[in-house]
Amino acid sequence: MKLPNGYGSVVKLSGKRRNPYLVRKTNGWRFDKEKDKQVQDFIIIGYAPTRADGLQMLAGYNKNPFDTKASKMTSDDVYEEWSKRNASTLPYQNPM
Repeated sequence: MKLPNGYGSVVKLSGKRRNPYLVRKTNGWRFDKEKDKQVQDFIIIGYAPTRADGLQMLAGYNKNPFDTKASKMTSDDVYEEWSKRNASTLPYQNPM
């Protein structure tokens, strides 16, 4: 089954895996000097046990895109993001 342009893809990975299907979407293109050609940059949305589950995951992502970087954040990253958004709204408390 062919998917529309820019929709994303579901790819089967090699080997014996619990979730062998990789769900990905093209993020952009960059020039690789070693290969001397353009290569794709992918966003990995997730992994699925079947192709049908992967297509459902891809459809859900395209319907309501989410930030894929949020799943890879550490507690320090979460604190930094929180302080950027909320630190200016907190009332000032004098330490003395």
